[in-house]
Amino acid sequence: MPPMAANTATEADDVEVAPKKRRIPIPVVLLVLVAAGYGGYRFYLSRQPYEWSGTVEARIVYLGSRVGGRVKEVKVKEGDDVQLGQELITLEPGDLPAQRLGALGQLEQAQANLQKLEAGSRPEEIDQARANAATASAALQEARAGARQEQIIAARARLAQSQVATDKAQLDETRARDLVASKAISQAEADNADAALRSAVAFRDAAKAALDELEHGTRKEDIAQASARSLEAQASAKLVVAGARVEDLRAAKGAVDAAKGRLDQIDDSIKELSITASVAGRVESLDLRPGTIIAPTATAATLIEKDQLYVRIYVPETQLGRIHIGDDVPISVDSFANRLFKGKVEHINAVGEYTPRNLQTADERANQVFATRVGIASGENDLRAGMAAFIRVPK
Repeated sequence: MPPMAANTATEADDVEVAPKKRRIPIPVVLLVLVAAGYGGYRFYLSRQPYEWSGTVEARIVYLGSRVGGRVKEVKVKEGDDVQLGQELITLEPGDLPAQRLGALGQLEQAQANLQKLEAGSRPEEIDQARANAATASAALQEARAGARQEQIIAARARLAQSQVATDKAQLDETRARDLVASKAISQAEADNADAALRSAVAFRDAAKAALDELEHGTRKEDIAQASARSLEAQASAKLVVAGARVEDLRAAKGAVDAAKGRLDQIDDSIKELSITASVAGRVESLDLRPGTIIAPTATAATLIEKDQLYVRIYVPETQLGRIHIGDDVPISVDSFANRLFKGKVEHINAVGEYTPRNLQTADERANQVFATRVGIASGENDLRAGMAAFIRVPK
């Protein structure tokens, strides 16, 4: 038995013991995989172009009238291309033509008055004014001098004549009264004699009053009135000769300017009756019919300005050096996925901002960006304002 044990031990010594395998820890493997993935992602990103999103925008022109009124005619429809100055809508004139006629008449009247003041008085007017002054002066002298002796003598003669007529009428009236009593004449004839007597007495009294007035001379009141009329006539003559005052000329010129301003205002209102295209473009919105009343300054139509489509993008500060004014850049939109449109960088804002309208997440809003306008050089007929647009620039 002992020898067998010895043999067994010898065989065991002849067998080789295999070494144990070393295993890599799982955390190390994961770390390597993450590092490799991150490196690959970084390599992928380094190969991707810069991409900036934005929106297709357009210059919109709002058209209207400063006077408003009732629509007379609509000459275009939505979608039509219009040229600069083309008439789109016509409004009814209302009473503007009548207002213009009245304003024109006031202007002509004001201009005529100004021309009259500037020209001064005519020779005939000056002569007339001087003659009136001379007449008033002579009347004053006559009033101060009183009646002439010849006038008094004539007045006395008229009084004597009237007295003779009165005496005869008195005799006729007495004789007629006696004849009526004896029924030789009728009562009517007696009445006529009485009327003739009264008339003769009236003429005599008037002649006596006229004689008394001439003998007593002109009253002080009449002399004062004659003096005032003489002074007034002389002052009027001086005014006519001197012409208009500077103040009157200024007032007349002011009236002309005011009338011109009123006429120009009405002419401008008449021009506003025609709503025209202020730019060349396409009619985007126009929903009016004849008879519709639009308020002053209200929007009657909107135009999309021709050749004025552009894309507004926001470039992060870290990528601002990758884009420059004048660069040609491609523009893509979702509506034409396999088509690129030509664009040119027109403007980059000098001041950055933090909350542009096309950024949504808080992380994006935390980055400072610069608004950039990219003009569209092709595809204006296909692109529409409001489309989402993308610009990709190789790194």
